[in-house]
Amino acid sequence: MLEQRVAGATTTARPLVPGALDSRALELRDRLVASLARTWSDRMVRRGMLGMSLVAAGSISPAFLPENTFDLPASPLIERFHLEWLGSGLGRVLTTVLLAVGMALLVDAWLRMRPVHGRKAPSLAWLLWSLPVMLAPPLFSRDAYSYAAQGKIISRAMDPYAVGPFWVPGPFADQVDPMWRDTPAPYGPLALQVQHGVVSLFPDNAYVSAVAMRLPALLAVGLLAYALPRLAERYGVSGRHALWLGVLNPLVVMHFIGGAHGDAVMVALVTLALLLASRGQLVVASMTVAVAASYKQTAVLALIGVVGMALQAQSDLAPGAAARLRAMLRHGLVHGAIVLGTFTAVTAVTGLGWGWIPNLSVPVTLRSLLSPPTFVGSAVEWLMRVGGMPESLYSAPVPIAQTIGLLAGLAGIVWVAWRVAPRNPVLATAGAMLVLCASGPVLHPWYLLWGGLLLAAVRLSARHVRAIVFVTLFFVTYGVVDATVVNGTWALGVSAALWMAARLRANRRRAQEQADEPVLAAASSAA
Repeated sequence: MLEQRVAGATTTARPLVPGALDSRALELRDRLVASLARTWSDRMVRRGMLGMSLVAAGSISPAFLPENTFDLPASPLIERFHLEWLGSGLGRVLTTVLLAVGMALLVDAWLRMRPVHGRKAPSLAWLLWSLPVMLAPPLFSRDAYSYAAQGKIISRAMDPYAVGPFWVPGPFADQVDPMWRDTPAPYGPLALQVQHGVVSLFPDNAYVSAVAMRLPALLAVGLLAYALPRLAERYGVSGRHALWLGVLNPLVVMHFIGGAHGDAVMVALVTLALLLASRGQLVVASMTVAVAASYKQTAVLALIGVVGMALQAQSDLAPGAAARLRAMLRHGLVHGAIVLGTFTAVTAVTGLGWGWIPNLSVPVTLRSLLSPPTFVGSAVEWLMRVGGMPESLYSAPVPIAQTIGLLAGLAGIVWVAWRVAPRNPVLATAGAMLVLCASGPVLHPWYLLWGGLLLAAVRLSARHVRAIVFVTLFFVTYGVVDATVVNGTWALGVSAALWMAARLRANRRRAQEQADEPVLAAASSAA
């Protein structure tokens, strides 16, 4: 009865019949093979896979490989396949072209796969699109190299919350971005132990360890592909559309798989937690939120969604703001205690302690102009510099703007929790995470996926979907242009940006030909 009050749907579990395990495995295998065959038969899936193959080929460049890879003497693999020429001149141009064309093909395939007029997005397209880059160097970010170094620190019995990659000299430290070589880890204890586990598979190869960080990311996207459509269907949203807008989103393939970011695990676990809560499994959902937070602390905001679903499940809730406030505080304390207790247990099991708390300021050392508060503060600082003001004055705008942004973000999250969570817990969770992104001092493109993917499980109008498509194309273009600048071929990046703009305009014209109605039609109960 509880899960019916939460989402208005029922689920039934097939009982396990003794002796039927082998037949169930065969059935799952046959379904997987059939699903792969259907996915491969889609022309747009093959186009996207071709695009990612070109991206993989274009990744053999200074934009993504560790520093000094092409310097003489070059890396052993580069020398073995005589690829030294890719590090300069015509080679850089070629890899940049491959990268830009590949991402353009992926974006084009994604836009054409939009599930309208009866079209269904193939369920395993994300897997086939991921395969070509599984062995490529980390894409559009060097975080995976830091993950490998942090895993190596733990393998040497050092505290990753106290020392940085500098303390594991050699290949593991050399491939880390110089900005982060002396900084300790800000990540949750579970994330660090997963990194340790991956490094233990390849203890003597820093580069392979970094590439292998895609394994947990791939599993996370698989979990996301399972949970997000089901969460959407429980709230009357098309699971196929949620799969297309969320899981098949080019930013997911680009950053979660390509960049091997640990954020993928956090987002997948948050989505699973909301799915469990929607089924009335509130305690297990809170525990799942804690596990997600032990990977990346941002996941604690999903508690807003769990509390919202607990309110929806409460049949004796009296009307009025006062009663709602008391109920929210009660549920917040109960489920907050579960989250804290589970997080403490995970921390104890990992044996890494709470050293991440003082390290939360580590990412802020990077000045991210994508962050609105940091951008505003930097603009004011520049004007003060131009005006000839002393350093004691122009050094203040950035920290002041960042502080104002954080306070405004906190107020926004409180408002979302109060006004939105009781009515739409999934939207409230997405909104809280997006508010944090917009108000925080640092913003990377993959941060938008924290809450952006959950929007795929919310009923949206065609206008809102177009906005999400626009944001997706903007940040895909940003990543491509950023890589071309690193490769010293910025003109090609500008060309890619112009193509993306033209493609977006064509997609908008096609979308406007359709009725401007909610595109996320209610899923049938049998879906």
